[in-house]
Amino acid sequence: MTRRTEGYLPIRDYAAIGDGRTTALVGRDGSIDWLCLPDLDSASVLAAILDSERGGRFSLEPAVAYESERRYVPETNVLETTFTAAEGRVRVTDALTLPGARLAPYRELVRRVEGVAGRVPMRFAIEPRFDNGSAGARFSTRAGVAVASWRRDAVAALTWGVGDPL
Repeated sequence: MTRRTEGYLPIRDYAAIGDGRTTALVGRDGSIDWLCLPDLDSASVLAAILDSERGGRFSLEPAVAYESERRYVPETNVLETTFTAAEGRVRVTDALTLPGARLAPYRELVRRVEGVAGRVPMRFAIEPRFDNGSAGARFSTRAGVAVASWRRDAVAALTWGVGDPL
């Protein structure tokens, strides 16, 4: 199981995903601890890599003891992390999608959980902190979608059959 020291992972335990406009850092334990939106030079929304308590993160990991291994899908910037627990295996695929030929004003982070073998209970939490961790979020629901916002910025979290993300 990946261990954090005082809330932090060693830098070697991170992998980067990106879409050509921004980059996210994904920890070996499944936590996204760095993401600036909408662009790389924008303020961070997730910055637990700098401040584990106030920086914000998107954690996603087994709720039981596990070992993890990861790889990039060949010739892509798509990251696969496989968690192996006593009762089974689950794969989490992480990517920042490419919007097509035109530059879209939004960014899309996709996290897919796939059962590989047996049963592995999972847990997740989305804890955005706007303006480089200096501003908390206001949470609401818009058209059935959970939204965290601050001033003009907003992050929407869509889930399918896993419960409330915020």
